[in-house]
Amino acid sequence: MKNKFLIISLAMTGIAFSQTVNVDSTCIAITSKGTDCKMKVNIDSTSFCYHHINGSTIKIESIQCSGISKSTNSQCKLKTKDESGLCHHHKD
Repeated sequence: MKNKFLIISLAMTGIAFSQTVNVDSTCIAITSKGTDCKMKVNIDSTSFCYHHINGSTIKIESIQCSGISKSTNSQCKLKTKDESGLCHHHKD
């Protein structure tokens, strides 16, 4: 019985290592601090990660949430980078 499990596990390991894997590469852009970006990108796609579309760094400023707090009836004090201007508590 142990030999059967050993043979099955060896076969499964061989199958797992024989599968083709998409080769990842690092983003070729330079960060705002002047260092190389370390984000991984798929070689089949562009050579830039989602932070560096076309080589330029995308900076998203955080702003104060525009939602109204139910308990105090004042503006929410949390910061957000979402396009809607709402934090995760006030979305939806």
